[in-house]
Amino acid sequence: MRSGIRRLVRNLITMGLKHSKSRSNGGCDNLPFLNDKYTIQTIKDAHTFFVLRGLSGSASSTVRDKFSLTYPSSIACTLAHPLANAPVAEESGDSRFAPVDEKVQQALKEVKNVILVDDDHRHTKRLDHLASLARDNDYIVVIVTPWAGRDCEKPADQSSEQDFWEHIIPYYFGWFLVRKSAHVMRKNAEDFLKLLANNEEFSKEFRTNVQWHSEKTFDLQEYFQKRPSVLHCTTMFCDFGEVPGCKEYASSEAVVRDYAKAFTLNVTELFVTPRTVGARVLLDKCQVQLWPRDEAREGGGDSEEKVELPFGSRSHITLACAPGVRSVQTGLDLLEILKLEKEDKKPECQTRTEKGLLRCYGAGRWIVKLREPVEVKTIFSGFYSKKKLTTESDGN
Repeated sequence: MRSGIRRLVRNLITMGLKHSKSRSNGGCDNLPFLNDKYTIQTIKDAHTFFVLRGLSGSASSTVRDKFSLTYPSSIACTLAHPLANAPVAEESGDSRFAPVDEKVQQALKEVKNVILVDDDHRHTKRLDHLASLARDNDYIVVIVTPWAGRDCEKPADQSSEQDFWEHIIPYYFGWFLVRKSAHVMRKNAEDFLKLLANNEEFSKEFRTNVQWHSEKTFDLQEYFQKRPSVLHCTTMFCDFGEVPGCKEYASSEAVVRDYAKAFTLNVTELFVTPRTVGARVLLDKCQVQLWPRDEAREGGGDSEEKVELPFGSRSHITLACAPGVRSVQTGLDLLEILKLEKEDKKPECQTRTEKGLLRCYGAGRWIVKLREPVEVKTIFSGFYSKKKLTTESDGN
C-alpha cells in the first residue's frame, strides 16, 4: 500500500512539473523553429523573415523572448508601443509602423540571416507589404500565429478580431530552398543544359521538337531563359484560399506540426522537355506526409490511360521554362516521363554522361538519373506575396 501511495505522490508531482513547464513556455513547445535542432541550425545559416502575429494574451511575447534567445544574432523589429487598443491599421504605410519599417530595411540592407517582425499588425495589407518586401530580397517568409492549431490558449477577448485568428492561406505551400542550396541547384541546371547542348544526339532530336523564331543558331540557354525567382518544391497550390480543400490542408496535423521546419530534399534526376527544365525530388516517409492526399492533384487524373504511380511522384523543382509556359507544366512533364518508364517503354536512345545515364523518350523528352542524389536544404512554409505574379515567380 505504501508503494502505491508513493507512486501516486510521484505521479502527482510529475503532472505538476509537466503542467508548470507547459505554462512557463506559453504552451507552444512544438514550434520547430524554436525546438528542433536541425531546423534551428538551418535557419541560422539561411535567410528567413519571420512575421509574428499575436495580440495580448496569445503567447506572442513568450515566443518573441524565446526567439531572441534561440537566435541571438537576429534582428527583432518591434513596435515600441504595441497597438493593443488601437484601431485596425488600414494601410501598410501607417506612420505608426515607420520605425519598424526603417529597422526592417536596415536589416535587409545588412543581409541579416534571421529577421523577426512583431508589430501587432491586424490587417492583411500589412502582411502583404511585409511578405512582398521579404520575397523581393530573397528571404523565406514564415508567418507565425502562436496558438493557431497548437496547444496554446486563445486570447480571452477576441470578439472584434475573428478575422485576425483565421488561417492565412498562402498562394502555395512547399519546401523553399535556402540560398546556398538554391545556388547549387541553379548551377546543376546550368551544367545540365551545357551537357545537353554538347550532345549531338540530343541537339538533333530536341531541335526538331521546338519552335525557334530567331535567326540566330539555336541556343538552349537562351531558349530556357525564363527562370523562377524562387526555387521550391510545391506541395499544395492554394491561390490564397480559393482552391477547394486547401483550408483543410492548411489546418491538417502534418502541416501545423511541420510548418517552419527544415527538411533535406533529395534530387535524384534532372529532366528537360520542349516546355520545361526540372529536377525530380524523391520524398522520404516524413516528407510524404505533407503531400496532398487528393490523387487528382498529382496531375494524372485527366489522362486517357491511367498509369498508377507511387504517391508523391509529381514532387519536383522547376528550374526553367520555355517562353509562354507556366511552371505548373513541369510537374505534368515529369509525370509523363515517369508513366512511360512505368510502362517499360524503351528509350529511343540512351548514353552515359558525367552526370549519369541520359535517356530520351521522344518528343524532346530527356531525363538523366544522377549518379548521386543532390541534397538541398529547405524550409517548409508558404508563398504569401500578393504582388502581381508572373510565370517567373508563380509556384504552379
